Amino acid sequence: MIINVSIQVIPLTNVEIAFPIVDKAIAIIRQSGLKYTVAAFETTIEGEYEPVQQLIRQIEDFCYAQRELQFLVYKKLHVFGAEDILAESKTGKFKQ
Repeated sequence: MIINVSIQVIPLTNVEIAFPIVDKAIAIIRQSGLKYTVAAFETTIEGEYEPVQQLIRQIEDFCYAQRELQFLVYKKLHVFGAEDILAESKTGKFKQ
């Protein structure tokens, strides 16, 4: 089944350091091959349950490896074992 998750990575540091780190987290998402949408405050990822969960863990591990920084990592997971959860079904009607 397809699920979607939104993730927000917030390095607790100044903007000059924070933005490049967020860019690296987004690069991890891009390299995953999963469908994703970057927005101003979070990135939404869509895919099969296990690959999405593995990707989220990879992003969390990336943050953890940045030993000199603290992070807030927020995630919102929408799952329904009986049918696919597609981001487009939630947001499609609002696209211009």
